Amino acid sequence: MSEFQSFLSKYSGSKIAIVTHNKADVDAISSAYAVSTALPNSIICSSGEMRQGARMLCERLKIKVHELNDLKKEDYEGIVVVDTSTYVLTPEAKGWRILLILDHHQNSGKDMNGELEIIDPESPSTAEMCGNLISGIRKDVAFGLCIGIIADAARFKAARAATFETLGKLMKLCNGNYGEMLGYAEPEPTLEAKLAMMNCMKKTEYVYAAGHVIATSEATGNESDAASLITEAADVAFIAKWNDREQETRISARARPSVKVSLSDVMKEAGEALGGAGGGHAKAAGAALKVHTDEALKKCVEIFISKA
Repeated sequence: MSEFQSFLSKYSGSKIAIVTHNKADVDAISSAYAVSTALPNSIICSSGEMRQGARMLCERLKIKVHELNDLKKEDYEGIVVVDTSTYVLTPEAKGWRILLILDHHQNSGKDMNGELEIIDPESPSTAEMCGNLISGIRKDVAFGLCIGIIADAARFKAARAATFETLGKLMKLCNGNYGEMLGYAEPEPTLEAKLAMMNCMKKTEYVYAAGHVIATSEATGNESDAASLITEAADVAFIAKWNDREQETRISARARPSVKVSLSDVMKEAGEALGGAGGGHAKAAGAALKVHTDEALKKCVEIFISKA
């Protein structure tokens, strides 16, 4: 807390870009927005398409999001990186001076270094961290942070006691309604998203090994949502999507609470083995691998079984 407050005092008058990961979700956007209100001369940046809930939140709170590639480095003191600590998810940040990293993911796959780093892998969300670090939170900021907490805690499957305390404090501050917030945290999927998930499920294959049902599939979109859906039945799901522009496979991995193997460790090892990088949480992680989908999925399953 004291280090963060010292950071805000030091850079309160500086021009700073607050950067979050590609395909920003509500946790990333609400956290970036919260930090931006504590740094008056800052702007929020992301790249690539935002998740549906994040777009809805931006519309509700009138949050303007810029492209980092459109900025000139010499015009800014540096960047604050929120909700990630890897260039795999924020390649546009390469070459920028990183003043602060604020994140809740495990160190697996971390390849960024900030002058100040506040990383709490025990926190279910970066929004929860912001809710405790930032003082004088405005009503609109509290609303956004509540949504970030609800979303990344997966309806509190990943919550800790402090999560409920922070959420309760923020909900009182904004006089929030849980049902309304849930609509942003878990928005109704678009028709395109529904079709993408259904097609992914049609392609699903599975094996039973090391006491686990391990499912794999390929997706054209919404791979993380598909992985979460498939683990309602399977123990573990690895969903692959080929990125033609980057010539790499993106993997979204999800596991049920009973699974003891850390998916963050699995994704990190897959990245090291296949020329990419990976990391995340024990039950939700991802990787970018420099091979095609079949090889990527095969390696993920092999690594998981070896650790089970």
